[in-house]
Amino acid sequence: MSNNQTFTLSTAPPIPGLTFRHFRGATDHAGMAAVHENSRVWDQVDPRSAREGVPTSADLAATFPEAEMGENADLLIVAIDEEVIGYNHVRWRWTEVTGVRVYLHLGYLLPAWRGKGIGQAMLTWAQGRIRVLAASEEGDAHATFATNVSSTEIEADALIRHADYVAVRRLSDMVLELTLPIETRPLPVGVNLRPVEPDQYPAIYQAWKDAFSVNWTSRPASEADYQIFLSDNVKGEHCDPSLWQIAWVDDQVVGLVFAQVNREIGVFPEVAVRQAWQRRGIARTLMLGALAEFQQRGIHHIRLFTDADNGQGARSLYESLGFREIKQHILYRKPLKP
Repeated sequence: MSNNQTFTLSTAPPIPGLTFRHFRGATDHAGMAAVHENSRVWDQVDPRSAREGVPTSADLAATFPEAEMGENADLLIVAIDEEVIGYNHVRWRWTEVTGVRVYLHLGYLLPAWRGKGIGQAMLTWAQGRIRVLAASEEGDAHATFATNVSSTEIEADALIRHADYVAVRRLSDMVLELTLPIETRPLPVGVNLRPVEPDQYPAIYQAWKDAFSVNWTSRPASEADYQIFLSDNVKGEHCDPSLWQIAWVDDQVVGLVFAQVNREIGVFPEVAVRQAWQRRGIARTLMLGALAEFQQRGIHHIRLFTDADNGQGARSLYESLGFREIKQHILYRKPLKP
């Protein structure tokens, strides 16, 4: 099927002008961006959040490049009389250390078109496409559907829960306004900071993997996973290793804080300490160092997100530094096979 052709979904409601098709490339970016912008107020999306945002056409062009997508069937465009009103995609999938194969699907629909059955049809399409992918890759014996919804996306949350998805994790979206000077503190004896150099990335990656190895959602270490780590943390538009705080003991990285600036907002994408070095004040010291650097650069609005249930004590640490919760983001799952 050409990506210029429209098609029907058997579960779609009989709405005049309603059509479904695949991604057509760069010409779709503006319409997709409009869906996000015109849903922002209704869904109470926080554009300054480290977890969510309102992507522009340029942002979507980076996420969905025309050359990569082409005839790709993993992205569904929903339109009324050729005007984009929503979209779904199932582009991201991975295998966790538990052996579970995760298939993430995400969908967006303008508020005016919710509650009419379109969202249900989009969800059914995503599940069907994932079943095809699972059957062609590793089978679906240990595979799961996955999607993410924020606590302010009321209709999406109701749709997912009605489809028997179960919340497996909640993330706390947190904010800190820097108003007072930051008082830094020393690292434990034998632990020191070093300026970040590219040849240190493998050691930093290994420390990051060790810190989260007890997390059931983590992926096994591999060259492919390392390349994803570099893409996410080193090569991204806002990545800035000069802001990182990396703690060393001899030739081993024992703690790390990744920091970056995005639209005049300070963001902590990662905070991690090797398991053997936890509960020694390393994370607090590194975060204070990064906060002081943000302050020196004139950055006062700081964002991060973490486990809402205080896994490994992270939320307690952030609250003790002055962070407060804005909202939660819920990670839902449902096994492909009951």
